Amino acid sequence: MKTLLIVLGIIIIAGVGYFFFIQPPTTSETPSDSMSDAKINIDAVCQGALAYMTFPDGASADAFVQDCKEGKHPEVIERYKADMNLGAGAAI
Repeated sequence: MKTLLIVLGIIIIAGVGYFFFIQPPTTSETPSDSMSDAKINIDAVCQGALAYMTFPDGASADAFVQDCKEGKHPEVIERYKADMNLGAGAAI
């Protein structure tokens, strides 16, 4: 019985320690709406499109990325906006 109480006491102390020391700190600042000022990184979007597309070789993939950066594949940007739920107002 004594061993059981010691084990329960250690578990309770560990739980209290976790609650006070491991919890992330709270901030008093109000979060801003960073999505309204966000700009899309076209390089990252075009490179990311390679994840869901297939190409016969690396040269074709590189050509696609270059064309995408030049604006020849607007569907890639529209898909990114839809996936990230950015809406029509997001700027490049």
